[in-house]
Amino acid sequence: MIARSRLAVTLLCLFVAPAVLTGCSKPKTLYPPRVDLARFGTLGMLEFAAPAGDGLGVLASREFLASLQRGQPGTPVLELGDERRVLASLPRDTLDVEAVRAIGEKHHVDALVVGVLSAENLQPNVSFDSALRWATASAELEGGLDVRILDTQSGATVWSASTRARAQIARVDVDASGVSGMGANPPDEARLRLVRRLVQRATWDFWPYWE
Repeated sequence: MIARSRLAVTLLCLFVAPAVLTGCSKPKTLYPPRVDLARFGTLGMLEFAAPAGDGLGVLASREFLASLQRGQPGTPVLELGDERRVLASLPRDTLDVEAVRAIGEKHHVDALVVGVLSAENLQPNVSFDSALRWATASAELEGGLDVRILDTQSGATVWSASTRARAQIARVDVDASGVSGMGANPPDEARLRLVRRLVQRATWDFWPYWE
């Protein structure tokens, strides 16, 4: 009798467990991008501004365009170059509504991508335990990226993203036996890593996603 009861319980587990697991592990579905760039028509793109003037604006523009077109291949983008030169050719002084409309009319683009990148070195961060058994010192680069897509008929913003990220430049770990670990990234490598993180977050809306 006991043996039969155990057999019944075992069979019940064999049949019920897969059903429970199936209900708990619902297959993920691949969804289309949250923003379909095709609805904006042909995009014009100005080089992203970077107040530091260290070339990061050009780098961020290139990375943003590459990510945008990897997410939605075939999206038509006309690269217009430096914002100041484009405005001077209109001629306009600032990127206001009238300037956006003028750019659209002159270059035959339906929407305009504009962005501003900022980056700065943070003060070194030092942490240690109360007994001074270990200490860690690190230096990081922090930046932000603000991007908008403007409709060239109305000048209105039809999409925007604002992201922030950090990239480590150097790190040193010290314990009772001395230096236990250290590492450093060349400044150019750290800046590239920072820009790619910012761009990845800013272009999230343009990529298909699983949920």
